[in-house]
Amino acid sequence: MKRIVFLIMASLLVIGLVLPGCGAAKPEPVLYAFEGGKINIGIAGELNYTAGVMQWTGATLAQEAINRNGGVDIDGVSYVLELVPIETGEETVDPTGLTGVLALTTAIDNVDFILGGFRTEAIEVYRDVAIEKGVIFINCGAATEALQHSVVDDYAAYRFWFKGTPYNEYFMGQSVVRILGTAATRLREQMGVAADYTLNAAIIADNLAWAYKQVVVIMELLQGINVNLVGSPYWVDATGGTVKMESALTSIGALDPQFIIPVFSGNAGALYDMLRGSYVPNAMSVGINVMAQLRSPWGAGNLTAAPPGGPACAYEVMLDTWAEGVEQTEKTGNFLTVFTNSTSGEYPLNTAATYDALLGLQKAIEAVAWYNAVNGTAYARAEDIIQWLEDPANAQVTTTGLTAYYPGPGTTAAGKPALTEAQVRSLYDLGSDNYTYKYDAKDWTMPAHTTHDLVYGPGFLTGIGAQWQWDAEAGTWKKVGVWPMDFGDGYDEALTDQYGCWNFAYNGTKPLVIPQNIIDHHKP
Repeated sequence: MKRIVFLIMASLLVIGLVLPGCGAAKPEPVLYAFEGGKINIGIAGELNYTAGVMQWTGATLAQEAINRNGGVDIDGVSYVLELVPIETGEETVDPTGLTGVLALTTAIDNVDFILGGFRTEAIEVYRDVAIEKGVIFINCGAATEALQHSVVDDYAAYRFWFKGTPYNEYFMGQSVVRILGTAATRLREQMGVAADYTLNAAIIADNLAWAYKQVVVIMELLQGINVNLVGSPYWVDATGGTVKMESALTSIGALDPQFIIPVFSGNAGALYDMLRGSYVPNAMSVGINVMAQLRSPWGAGNLTAAPPGGPACAYEVMLDTWAEGVEQTEKTGNFLTVFTNSTSGEYPLNTAATYDALLGLQKAIEAVAWYNAVNGTAYARAEDIIQWLEDPANAQVTTTGLTAYYPGPGTTAAGKPALTEAQVRSLYDLGSDNYTYKYDAKDWTMPAHTTHDLVYGPGFLTGIGAQWQWDAEAGTWKKVGVWPMDFGDGYDEALTDQYGCWNFAYNGTKPLVIPQNIIDHHKP
């Protein structure tokens, strides 16, 4: 593998063609040279920790599928994919990113592309090793919009930086409130109260960068679903342990809300579930809890214990990426089957979307690369790959929906970069044949519609609301999909916004279950 940097200005100086007064030189373009019949993909993350294991597993499954089907086809010549582990230690060993810097520095000359990353505070430091070398890096784990906003602030440097998963925290916050809104509607129905009856919720969240803006978004949107925030958000440090969590849950329990909204990405989420049944037994958990997406924290015996037994995550509803039986696209079911077979039944976390990112990268390489039969080397211009990924016409059907990227800013609105009407139409007309475009400049400012971040909404990526439910026939608790939810006729207008109509359900979605104790406890 080689990356050839064209020193344009130096070449022009040699031949005397530099023109005075032309301004600063453009960034140096990069040419990838794929040698030895292979393309090397770096997988960066804490590969011995849960999120990193998922990244490696997803990438491995994609690598095996690509190589099994003939590899990457460049002008009829097959190139195999090889994965290169890059251990960053960013979640539990060194969240500063310095370990990642050393790891990427060591590996960078031996990889063509990089997928991965997880903790914002680390990845914003170590990603620059790749960016400065002209290595395209697809972020497959860090939600924070500010990371992608660097492409807006300095496109020349950060054009190599793309998002693979998840969509950013502004959209996460919106999805959490949409899921909570459906749960609130069903709870009101079963409590026998009016549709506008006010319910109460408390927020408990990671004291980490990815959660800050998301909590703000959630707080701003709660009023629109007639849910009142009780107390201030409770922030839990990753190192706070049981005492900190117990203190927060004790305070929440005294407020007696119908809902708790968690925003947890790591081990704190498992501790939260283990304790909340004791401190807040009559509140339903609806939010983001990454550890609750897994089987492994709860023990096999708990997962096969029928109600009123069961795991600590029983009936929890969380924003998720995949769930049993839910098919967002024709690719979802096969991926879930292959993944769970390879992990002894464990569910994938969103970071396993390295699978989709690698398959998308394959398409980009095959579209723009060429083979030089004289020297037996394949080449691809980095700019061509970047422009191919940016083009809405190249949106990819993945296991989670239709994956496309927001384009560069075309104007300004409210003092912020924004998309133009033409840019928005070019995207959202892809997602639905009957989409009704509603333009208001404030709806398209950045954030959240940020260059090289993932396009959000029906027909694109929505995420799913998953819930742990008891399957009596199978004799086990399963994580099933409950949102997006089809409310039936008469709801389309109320559930349509600038992204499209949310009154739909994916194939395999199950009815939401509200525990009876919550209904009985909160009946007026």
